[in-house]
Amino acid sequence: MHSETLDSSHRSPVAALLAWLRVAFPSLDPDSRLGRRLHRAHRAVDRFRVREHLRRTERALRRAGRRDLPPEQRRRREHHLDRLRAYWQRGSFPSNVAEPGRAPAFVSPDDGTLCAVANLLEPDRPAVVARTADVANTVRVETTEGTPLDGVIDEWAAHNGFTRAELARIQPTYPHGVQFATTCGPVACWVAGAACALVGSAVFAATEWVGYRLVGEWFPAKPLKRRAALGYATAMNGFLAVFLALLLYALFP
Repeated sequence: MHSETLDSSHRSPVAALLAWLRVAFPSLDPDSRLGRRLHRAHRAVDRFRVREHLRRTERALRRAGRRDLPPEQRRRREHHLDRLRAYWQRGSFPSNVAEPGRAPAFVSPDDGTLCAVANLLEPDRPAVVARTADVANTVRVETTEGTPLDGVIDEWAAHNGFTRAELARIQPTYPHGVQFATTCGPVACWVAGAACALVGSAVFAATEWVGYRLVGEWFPAKPLKRRAALGYATAMNGFLAVFLALLLYALFP
């Protein structure tokens, strides 16, 4: 969800600052050239996040074993886990264009890409997948009441050796556009902010050290010019560090 659409009481200080920056600098608008580049960068980061989520989930479900299942159910379960692996290895995931913030996208409205759960269901229940995409495309596996998945998801899961909780674990969510620091994915926002601030501080320290060395070499016998150059370099380094930290926070998966 874009920060400027949130009430100020729900914003973190950095989120409010980013919202102000987007108003003060129109180049950060999503429809601007820079905004489109930020969107593409965020999509690339989010593809990596989804891929890693599915990779870890697939590994965890395989480790679960489910020795309590009959052999035929275990075989079907392993078959679908193989399909899940092939899915995340392809790296083609749907886009959430319907809801602000993070939400599931059963089928991508723009190109028809299936989400991980829809990809598992589609060979056995193509009509259900199509109907769900039409009327409840942002449905969550945990709450399917009143949707075409109601009842079907439990039946399919039981037949193929899964539980609803496992399918819910598989289902990722997708962001709507570039989210400027209103949600921080799998970690608390203060952790994301601290990590980005640490990166910004490290960049500032490194560029200050390099600038100090260079200015000392350029003006060894001109203290006035050296002080002026150091002041200018410090100001630019500070701007660069803050900009980089905010950019990382804006793109945080």
